Amino acid sequence: MNNAPCNGGGNRDMARWPASEQPLAPFFDASVGRAGNGFIPCGVCSVRTSRAWAICPNRLLSLKTGNPSPEQRPLFEKVLGLGGFESGDLVRVWSEVSLRDKKQNLNYRLDYVLRSGERPPIVVEIMTASTSGGNRNERTDIRNAFCDSVLYAMGTIPEQRQSPGVNIRQIWARMASQLVVKSQIVNRWGGSTIWVVQDALTDYIANNTGIRLDELKSSDWTLGEVNILACSIDRPDGLTLYSGPVYGSDTEACWAQLLDSPSLPDFDIIEAKLRNELAAAEFTVP
Repeated sequence: MNNAPCNGGGNRDMARWPASEQPLAPFFDASVGRAGNGFIPCGVCSVRTSRAWAICPNRLLSLKTGNPSPEQRPLFEKVLGLGGFESGDLVRVWSEVSLRDKKQNLNYRLDYVLRSGERPPIVVEIMTASTSGGNRNERTDIRNAFCDSVLYAMGTIPEQRQSPGVNIRQIWARMASQLVVKSQIVNRWGGSTIWVVQDALTDYIANNTGIRLDELKSSDWTLGEVNILACSIDRPDGLTLYSGPVYGSDTEACWAQLLDSPSLPDFDIIEAKLRNELAAAEFTVP
């Protein structure tokens, strides 16, 4: 999908396959193993449940080249435009930048830092899914799933096998823990942070967490203090920006309001469940 190699994202270490190990060795040239330090690079771009989920950040966007693929060009250009970069600007890009401050117990890693000249930086965070561990005996772990996908493509096995599932809740929990903090840090420097996520994640957030993202949908494509840019891996032009202030007023939607107890169900809901379900235990306090 782009000019950067797919590395499997957070699943890369679980998918390592020795280049000389059967049954994959015959299907790869020896140079592949040499280039991968003795391993076949098991790059898994995406897995499909009820819909396709990107698990490698490079599947959504790579900023390590100024020449994106046609599929990624709309997202690439939108990120640069939101960041204030114009035609002719020389943009320097740093990746995997560590941000540590022992005095403040601060330890973060920034996916990309973009800067033109002495302007304030634009930080781009790319949040993709990770997979569950799967079952090695049933060959649904990521390593065996990769192996079987190659064997199926080569006609060695007659049917496709299942991949591990997607940790959807974990994606949002990981992102929510950093969303405001990283954004505020870069805001303090005079810049902005743009969180690039898949539309499958924003759909999940809207449908399962009670967070009303649509209240922060930007109609004028203007960056706020916290910004989420949702993209589609099926429709390159399917982009949506959710942006706004950290704190707002009674009449202005803000991230703090949306993230803080977004949905408070009535007690009747849990009371009905407790009444209709068997208790796990029952005892008298001694």
